[in-house]
Amino acid sequence: MLVSAGLVAATRPAIAATLCPRCYGLFGLGGDIYTDRRDTAYRRIVDEAESDIAAFYGDLKTRPRVLICSTAACYRRIGGGSERGKAFGTSALMLAPAGANRTIATHELSHVEFHERLGRTRADVPHWFDEGLAVLVSGDSRYLKPSSEADRCRLPYRKALPIVTEKWAAAVKGGTDQPYRQAACVVSRWASSHGGRTGVLELIATLRAGGTFGEAVDVSG
Repeated sequence: MLVSAGLVAATRPAIAATLCPRCYGLFGLGGDIYTDRRDTAYRRIVDEAESDIAAFYGDLKTRPRVLICSTAACYRRIGGGSERGKAFGTSALMLAPAGANRTIATHELSHVEFHERLGRTRADVPHWFDEGLAVLVSGDSRYLKPSSEADRCRLPYRKALPIVTEKWAAAVKGGTDQPYRQAACVVSRWASSHGGRTGVLELIATLRAGGTFGEAVDVSG
């Protein structure tokens, strides 16, 4: 077992860190939140993000372990890269210094909550929709206009629509933000015409009942 644990730590430090945060120099703030600095502001960030998720869905089904770093060195130590944050299934997520804020925390928690609600049907949902929904739930102003706007897209819909047929990994290669702007536009337009969270909950129910994503989500208009 010690050999296996050592191998995990050496080859996949992010997983090892989520399993044993204290082994990587992180302190517990309560509520399964760990940071490299004893600062209750980090706890508030997670509490606010969870509140945003609950407000969108009506309740909260997940409370994953959250690891937050205040320095780039800490984030590298726990296996992070150039991203602001990343989720690990439905059990844990990590936030880099640039991601230690309400918007990014809500974005990552959106992935966790959505995946938990989808269950085994998670694989049926394309990455662009998952990412666009996370932007919508977090209200990220980099990619969407304010909720007071009738059309929240920050680019013409015709320029956003191609994202639905692109491979997400290829689209985001090079670190461009454009795919997030496109995905957010398409998902926000679809959600607006389907009752917001009502449409998302109906989509989840449809998929869990055996329906297909293509039948449930028409974004051509």
